[in-house]
Amino acid sequence: MDETVALLLETEENARQQYQTLIGRLPGGTGRQLLERILTQKRFEIETLRLLKNGKVPDRFVGFGTIADDEVNFRESPSPQAYVLSILQKGTPVILTEKRGNWIAVQLYDGKFGWVFRDYVRGTD
Repeated sequence: MDETVALLLETEENARQQYQTLIGRLPGGTGRQLLERILTQKRFEIETLRLLKNGKVPDRFVGFGTIADDEVNFRESPSPQAYVLSILQKGTPVILTEKRGNWIAVQLYDGKFGWVFRDYVRGTD
């Protein structure tokens, strides 16, 4: 499995570079927007493959998401009084692992786990 994951990771990274090159050649418009959407998906694919490669796959999976606001508190537990582990920036990709009331449990692609208030996370399709 390790060889397969490594091969897929290399393939996806190469594809991402090619998409970026193609985007650089487009003046804008719908074509560019579509390619940017593909690049966003590629980023999730690549980061997921890295999780598999590093053995940091979460125990649960609800979906993929991104942080939707600047300077979002990444907390130790689902409470506004909980310790802030770090601050996440808009666009940070996350793995959604659990929903509890107004809170979403997320895992970052480096394996860190924490909680974010639900209004600051957007699921991707």
